[in-house]
Formats: sequence, C-alpha cells, structure tokens
Amino acid sequence: MKPPPAHRVSAPRRSLGEGGFTLLELLVAVTITLVLAGLMLRVTGSLLDFWRRSQASHTQAIAAKQVFDLLEQDLQSAVYRRDSNRWLAADIIDAPGGLANHGWLIGPGVMKPANGASLRPLPAPDASGSRRLSDARFGLSGIWLRFVATNVESGGSLPTTVAYQMARRPVTGDPVAANPAPVRYSLYRTAVSNAETFSTGYDVTAAGYASTSNNPSGAGSTTYRTARNVMNPSHANLLASNVVDFGCWLYVRNPDGSLQRIYPAVEGDSAHQAIGSSLAIDSRYPEVAEVMLRILTEEGASLLDAIEGNRLANRPPAYATDAEWWWAVVEANSRVFVRRIEIKGTAL
Repeated sequence: MKPPPAHRVSAPRRSLGEGGFTLLELLVAVTITLVLAGLMLRVTGSLLDFWRRSQASHTQAIAAKQVFDLLEQDLQSAVYRRDSNRWLAADIIDAPGGLANHGWLIGPGVMKPANGASLRPLPAPDASGSRRLSDARFGLSGIWLRFVATNVESGGSLPTTVAYQMARRPVTGDPVAANPAPVRYSLYRTAVSNAETFSTGYDVTAAGYASTSNNPSGAGSTTYRTARNVMNPSHANLLASNVVDFGCWLYVRNPDGSLQRIYPAVEGDSAHQAIGSSLAIDSRYPEVAEVMLRILTEEGASLLDAIEGNRLANRPPAYATDAEWWWAVVEANSRVFVRRIEIKGTAL
C-alpha cells in the first residue's frame, strides 16, 4: 500500500508593497520633496531680497542724514557780509562742456542726460497746485552750492569757503575713460582752509577758486583744502556715494510770516548769486532752505555703471531715448530724501 503523498509546504506570498516602496510611492515622495524644496527656496529668496532692500534703504537713509546734518550746520554758520562780494552762489551746469576742470568723467557712452533732459529745478504744480521738491531735477551737474561759513579750525571758528557739488568719476584715480575703477556719481563737500579763504577772498565766485585741471587730488593728499577744490573736489572731499541728484530751494520770510522762494525764482532757473550789499530780495540771507538728495542703491549704482560703460545690451526697445532709459533705471533703483532747514543766522 502506497504511503500518502507528502504535502509540500510553500512559502507564503508577500502582498505587493510589503517590505519596500512601489515605484509610484517613490515618485510621489520625490514630488512632495521637490515641491517643499521649491517653497523653501522661494521663501528664502524672498527673505534675502527683503534683507537686501532693507539694508539698502538703511544705508541710503544714513547717507542722507549725514549730508543734511552737515549742510544744516554749515548753513547755520554762514557768514553774510554787507559788501560787494558774492557770499553765496548756486549754479546748475547742464552741458558736458561746462564741467571741464570739475573732476568729471564725461562719456564715453550713456550718462546722465544733459541739455534740458534733466533740468527741472521748479517742477510743474501737481493736481493740488503744489510744487514738490521731490519732483525736481537739477540738471546734469546737480546744484553747485558755495558760500562762506565758519569752520572749526585749530585757532577757533574762522571764516571758510564751503562748496557742495556732485561729480561723476572713477572711485580712485583720474577721471579718464581708460581708468578701470568703478564709476560713481557722488557728492563732495569742500571746506577750504581759513588761510586759503583769506588769501583768495570772500567772494565765492572769485577766479582763485577755479581749477585749471580736471584731475582731482588724491585722497591721501594734503591739498584737499585748497581753493581749487571749490571747483574740483579732491577724492578726500567725498561726502556721500551714489548721489545722482542734489538740489535746494531757498526762502525768505515776508512780514506776514509767509515764505517767499528766492531760488529758483522761475522754471528753468539755473543760477543764483547773492551779493552782500545788494538790496534785491534774492540777495537776502535765506531763512529757510529745502534740500533734496536722490541716492542710488549700490545695486543700482553698479547697474548704471554697466549701462554707462557699454557693458550691457543696447537700449531696450521700450525706451525711445537714452535719456528716458537712464531715468527709468535711476528711478527704479533710488530714493529721494528731502529736509527743510531753518536758518537762524543774521547778517554781520
């Protein structure tokens, strides 16, 4: 008799998915991971962009405060003498040829628009009928402001000729096209030594304050307080970087207490000179000054340097002119700061 057949014991079958992941599960997991990584990158990018903008805004505000504080101090100590000298002058130079010997790099490509394209010292009234200094543009040069003030010297507070002006130049060396240093628009403050002021005179338009060379003296030079620096500031006279416009409005008070603007008097007004002995209203000692600065971010300054140095593509078709393109880039990458300064000094 045959023995019953032995029963074969087979291993239990694993259900699909036990002990591992299916291809579909892996694809889902990878997709979720990529989505989360993308969201994290976007959040991180947004935070970094916010941090950069905050830092840029903070840097611009600090620079503006430094300029306004120093200018306010100078204006408060201005020296107004009742003689035939010009104790204050404000000029807008709106043609490249007029900036020879001011330490400017002119050209060779796109640069701040001149010949009226940036000249709006007294902008048209807005819908409410008000004119706003923040809407003004002070030509190619910005305002070249000069006046006699008192500056603290080793011998005490002595009369000193002070000048504020913009210059477009490489950050080091002479303003020539072959200079490889980055090019920036910046604001300079010159305080001529009291000895130079005394020998050159108290007329800020005197020929002795002119420069006969376009090359500024170096930052390490002791000549940064000479008379020529009124026209051509030294690298050592740098006050604020990335300033692409600088201007002011000057006022006197009427008997009823209202303010009357003495500069600019009319639209397109590009020159103002105050003579101490003159009885004209525009030669009076201003009692209020409104000052404007337009300051680029460092990112914006680098972009502008690349555009002006022809290191970017040609003008985008969206802009009809280089002037329109230049101002669009500047307005997108800058802030305007305005301060009203009450001047308490009186005539000597």
